[in-house]
Amino acid sequence: MKSINKLHFSLTMFSILMNISSSSIIRSSDSSVSIYPSFDNRNVLSRSEAKYVYDYFATVGHAAGKDASASSGYGGPAVKVLVKMADFNNAKTILDYGSGQGKLAEFVLENMIKNVNINKCGKIEQEKKLDDKVIHWKGVDQSPKMIEKFRDRCVNQFGEKYCSTVFLENGDPSELVLEDASIDRFISTYCLDLMSEEDMYKVLDKAEKCLDPDNGLLLLIGITWGYKQSIKTFLMTTAWELMYKFGRKKVGGCRPQNLMPYLKARGWRIKEVEYTLPNGYPWMVSEVISARPPLH
Repeated sequence: MKSINKLHFSLTMFSILMNISSSSIIRSSDSSVSIYPSFDNRNVLSRSEAKYVYDYFATVGHAAGKDASASSGYGGPAVKVLVKMADFNNAKTILDYGSGQGKLAEFVLENMIKNVNINKCGKIEQEKKLDDKVIHWKGVDQSPKMIEKFRDRCVNQFGEKYCSTVFLENGDPSELVLEDASIDRFISTYCLDLMSEEDMYKVLDKAEKCLDPDNGLLLLIGITWGYKQSIKTFLMTTAWELMYKFGRKKVGGCRPQNLMPYLKARGWRIKEVEYTLPNGYPWMVSEVISARPPLH
């Protein structure tokens, strides 16, 4: 046990020294995000590389099972926590940034389907129907193949009244056009952890502007370090860091992170934070956060 603790300490310090730069300041190339603190100076996939990788995953699948479905190895437990935090019964408009194939949308909307009695020519029959008060779910992604999957999975199943998509052609968050205070829930699952810090801040600032100031809630999930939780998460985190360093496309460009510092740097009011253990491969710990927009 002592040797494991020493190894954990060594790996943690290595990550801090090699990857994390909490005291640095980065000047953005975009005038909308001029200066922001940097917490992670690792190289990331370019937007075009990310588009290619996720088009590929949409076609052939992903061995690591990276998605926000309730059945995935590490995404499942995290999704269930996020759904509890989200309080979807008190939300009407949902924006899902990096929505992928729409597995999260499908999971949530399926749970809102109810059996209703329909009078057909004097005969009462039961049909499954979404509640009229149900939310509208807008999926945003830069992968055209993922958008196609989302439309097949959600829009075609539930209808355009309840689902829609936005194709972010160039992958630039600032290109997303939204009305101020028009969204009740801004969700991003396993997406910020593959972005540059500049784009991460753009997403957070976009969420701040579009969220309803009274009812709005930001909900995030990302992978994080699991050196302390178990032998499986310890070994998987170590392997993941190596894969990210030498072949980040294989892990979808996703890197273990702590998202909290980015939110605090922008003044977000943290509501809940939970770290979920995986229930299957890949054995990665997830960080789940809910937060209210900053007060100005």
